[in-house]
Amino acid sequence: MNCQKCQFENPDDTRFCRMCASPLQSLEEKIHSNPEKEDKPSDIFSPGRIFARRFQIIEEIENGGFGKAYRVVDEKLDEEVALRIIQPEIATQGKTLEQFRNELRMARQLVHKNICRVYHLSEEKGIHYFTMEYIPGKDLKSMIRMTKQLSIKTALNIAKQVCEGLAEAHRLGVVHGDLKSSSIKLDKQGNARIMDFGISRSLETKEINGAGIITGTPEYMSPDLVETKEVDKRSDIYSLGVTLYEMVTGQLPFKGKTPFNTILKHKTEAPPDPRKLNAQIPEDLSRVILKCLDKNREKRYQNIENVLFELNQLEKDTSSTERIHFEKKPITLKETTFGLRKRWLMMIALFIVIIGVGIILAYFSSGNPKPTPAAKMLVILPFDNLGLPEDGYFADGITDEVTSRLSALAGLNVISRTSASRYKNSDKTIKQIREELGVDYVLEGSVRWDRNNGDKGRVRVSTQLISVDDDTHIWSETYDRVIEDIFSVQSEIAEQVAKQLDLTVLIPERAAMHTKPTQNLKAYDLYLRAMEHENKGWSYPDEQEFERAIEMLDKATDVDPDFAQAYVRKSIVHSRMYFFGIDRTEERLSKSREAVNRALEIQPDLPDALMALAFYYYWGLLDYDRALETFESVQKAFPNLSPELLGYIHRRQGKWEQSLGMMEKAFKLNPRYSQLAYEIGLSYLAMRRYEQAEEWFDRTLSLNPKRLKPQLAKAAICVLSKGDTKQARALLSTLPQHRLTDCTWFTLDMLERNYQDVLDRLNSLSYDSFEEQHFYFHKNLAYASVYQVKKDFSSMKTQADLARIALEKTVEKHPGDPRFYAALGLAYAYLGLKAEAIQQGNRAVDLYPVSKDAVLGPVYVLNLARIYAITGEYDLAIDQLEYLLSIPSCEFLWQLVSVPLLQLDPQWDTLRDYPRF
Repeated sequence: MNCQKCQFENPDDTRFCRMCASPLQSLEEKIHSNPEKEDKPSDIFSPGRIFARRFQIIEEIENGGFGKAYRVVDEKLDEEVALRIIQPEIATQGKTLEQFRNELRMARQLVHKNICRVYHLSEEKGIHYFTMEYIPGKDLKSMIRMTKQLSIKTALNIAKQVCEGLAEAHRLGVVHGDLKSSSIKLDKQGNARIMDFGISRSLETKEINGAGIITGTPEYMSPDLVETKEVDKRSDIYSLGVTLYEMVTGQLPFKGKTPFNTILKHKTEAPPDPRKLNAQIPEDLSRVILKCLDKNREKRYQNIENVLFELNQLEKDTSSTERIHFEKKPITLKETTFGLRKRWLMMIALFIVIIGVGIILAYFSSGNPKPTPAAKMLVILPFDNLGLPEDGYFADGITDEVTSRLSALAGLNVISRTSASRYKNSDKTIKQIREELGVDYVLEGSVRWDRNNGDKGRVRVSTQLISVDDDTHIWSETYDRVIEDIFSVQSEIAEQVAKQLDLTVLIPERAAMHTKPTQNLKAYDLYLRAMEHENKGWSYPDEQEFERAIEMLDKATDVDPDFAQAYVRKSIVHSRMYFFGIDRTEERLSKSREAVNRALEIQPDLPDALMALAFYYYWGLLDYDRALETFESVQKAFPNLSPELLGYIHRRQGKWEQSLGMMEKAFKLNPRYSQLAYEIGLSYLAMRRYEQAEEWFDRTLSLNPKRLKPQLAKAAICVLSKGDTKQARALLSTLPQHRLTDCTWFTLDMLERNYQDVLDRLNSLSYDSFEEQHFYFHKNLAYASVYQVKKDFSSMKTQADLARIALEKTVEKHPGDPRFYAALGLAYAYLGLKAEAIQQGNRAVDLYPVSKDAVLGPVYVLNLARIYAITGEYDLAIDQLEYLLSIPSCEFLWQLVSVPLLQLDPQWDTLRDYPRF
């Protein structure tokens, strides 16, 4: 629904606006506030009428063979959508309607800039209808009629966009089946949008010659469809060829006197060369069109990506051709004379330039100038706390503040706090630190807070800057000040380090270096305590620590309502808790947005506030484009900013290689950060580059030998790469008891078909369920999976029903969390509730599609494949597995797919008789 305050589009089940955090008016409130708007039995689709207590009719926009379509205002969402009515003669065919409903479920997965979104199918008083995104503008057919034929450049641009939309659909296993120029809409910005996914393949609308029923539009119909073969993505490629032919010639390749005659031509006649109708068509473009139109689908392009590649090459060639070809005209004597004079002047000028360059090169080569020096590398070690033990948070806060001020300086690379913090209370020498971090300088120090005067007193900060090459102290200073001067001390330390390292500090950098986060010391103290709790929350992990951090930050902003940094921290903690599944509620997300809005209201250009906004887009809305845009705006102002977040965003977008480059670059600035090493290993694991993944997991463990997940990942690699469960068991036997370890044992026992061991292990568990970020374990579902492969269907249903009862309540409580829909779908599948199971599985995929999140989206696709396999939809199950094998995916063994794993897993036994499997 649209927010009344800022007009931002929110999901239906949202209570607060994700953009401005304003409360949203529910549908019931809207109905009660507009009691006079009621459906009338007559003229229900007249402009101004309300249909289904929700849709206000604006105008009729189509009246085709399938049914009428209307432009309407969805009063629940407060936005315009397209509402299409299904003809009664179609809607009354139960089998057809059910097939159509299944097609629409698939179509709803499609979220792409070149595809018109399908929303939902429903019924009102016997009238079946569905809604789609409303796109103002003309369809491609109308455009061709107006212009007769399109320019080559325009046709290529539109065709490329259509290819991109089809590529996304085909990746998700969805075929259009009736692509044509009238089903391609051009919006006001000139973007091509494919309409009507999920319609034509499921509806039998045209009876041809009384001999049978064929779906589709005769002028665009592939021979495969005519011969009633299995229609696949190559049928869409054929229809694209027809549409591209139509764009560049203004005519269709086949046009008969009757629909049957047209269809016969597609099947038996060769299409005319498009260059005979338009001589300006490049030969290579004609070749591409005719290859798309090959009657033998084995000789067509086999993937839409291949067509897109060809069109990209053609566009480059066309652009270069347009640049170098120009119209010639007769040259006059005056122009000849001027041309000769101009050439002489150009030659003289070139000669002067060559001499000048030679002199400059000679001058510099004689002086042997040094290249521009690389940025200096500095690590700021955690300052020692020499005061009371409970004051450790204060010393850590001073370290963080100095690090932050120095990190913004050009010409200086500062090792990340996470790597530097590994040396807290360490006895490693400067030489060892240099070897491990690759730094040029080390800044170390100590802090003592003397509280003799109440909560204020004095603070003593001692610092020293060390050159690691010869272990010499190039600068040291002790600051003994009243506590009110602590911000000045931090600024002076940063200023002195910059001076000693001979860094040029620009005016904006100096201003930032001397900025005070707050004038209120009590608020600052609460802020530092909150940081301590937040760090503990991630170290253990412990969600109670996050709540304590928020409590401290709330107190800090109560004391100082203009403390922007406190609001920044508050927003980041809320976003993290939402994203990592600690509290995935709309209220939590709303609080994150409220906090960052307040920070930006106080300081609109505060870099940390913009970073918090980027995290909100990334973690909260999964809006990676806006997260990227916001992050890059900060990075322009602070070029030293670690590209770690950029790497994570690119990974979510499916740009795996680009992401790895960013993360490995970030690791150089954070070489002791075991989590980042683990994330890089995960990326290689997802891309099935197992040797490199194992190297990074080993590096993770060298930094933190106690980390569990990289050890579980190494065990998973044994199975994923070679199907070696024995080696995986050997690795697993060395690990401590943990819920994730339990799940891995459970998976290995299943792969080895040790079903009694699985049941014994489940019987010994002390918990019924637990959650990870994108994983939900429920003991009853685990029991059901074992009984299913053992063919003990009575026990399977008993356990599945227990899971169902718990999960239905959980889904009601957490309506936006895909983990619980996925689990509920499995419960329904084990209970034999096929339609409900597939609906819940698709709901999870809709909430977290691969197109929206390339990292975690595959988790829900795999879950859907399991549901299909359990409910007997074997081809659909194989479709999902085939797709998953074509894309990267991570993170735990039971969430991954590889050929060796599929060969072992008993969950896929029902598919083994299928050649496709």
